[in-house]
Amino acid sequence: MQNIHWETIYNAVGYVLKNYPLKIVLFCFLFLVLGLLISSFLVIILKKYKALSRSQKYYNWFVKLYIPAIFIVNIVFSLKIGLFCGVYSALKKDSYSISEQVYNSSTYYIFKDNRSKKVFIEDLRKAVKDLSQKNNNAKIKVIDIAKAYHIKNDMIDLPKNWMASMFVNRYGDKIYSFILYGILDSVSNGGITNELSYGEFNTISEKLVVLNPENIEKSIVQKIQNLFLMILKSQFTTILKGILLIWVLLMSIPWFEFWIYTLLMKRLKDHNTIQK
Repeated sequence: MQNIHWETIYNAVGYVLKNYPLKIVLFCFLFLVLGLLISSFLVIILKKYKALSRSQKYYNWFVKLYIPAIFIVNIVFSLKIGLFCGVYSALKKDSYSISEQVYNSSTYYIFKDNRSKKVFIEDLRKAVKDLSQKNNNAKIKVIDIAKAYHIKNDMIDLPKNWMASMFVNRYGDKIYSFILYGILDSVSNGGITNELSYGEFNTISEKLVVLNPENIEKSIVQKIQNLFLMILKSQFTTILKGILLIWVLLMSIPWFEFWIYTLLMKRLKDHNTIQK
């Protein structure tokens, strides 16, 4: 989950900017104020330790440029962090409705009536039987069942919500397996793992025929929501770590340069003392 999908991130930012502009403005404003306070604090600390003073005239002028540079960098970075935090907050708030739309789009044709449910179960049985390859005791991963079923049938129609559609497009296989696992696990009352044999599946599917879909809807939506939030947190945590790392490196430049300057001045002073 550590690889950043920039196309997805940019699309998510666009989605939130379109639907939650005031939230983005609020977060950017709060982080801008924080950035200005941090800039002022850093400049005060630099002045306290005389890191912005040099004995050479033009060099002294040059290091004074650190002050506007610190403010500019912190303004840019604080606005960027505010933007991403605002997007994360908005998507987290929308996560359940997005997950619900993903679930509804994937189960409409499955559970709209008993006939559709029976067709769905029979298709699943065929997919599992093909995967078992005449070995009914072989363990098959739920995600493989989901993939096999999806190849033969369009399990999920893209939701009307644009963010939900993008989520389905990129993480379809995981969503299919979450939905199937939730359905099968609810029938067996938590008695299956991520793998099951054809024989085990056949037993579960017999119970699935008479299952009321309302009994499993909420738990599956929550599973999809957990997947959505896990991906969301992973992506934005990675981005923010990268931003903060670059910020720390940039803020350390004045101190590093001051350390080199102090070291050189000390050596020059020692050299002059020896010559005298």
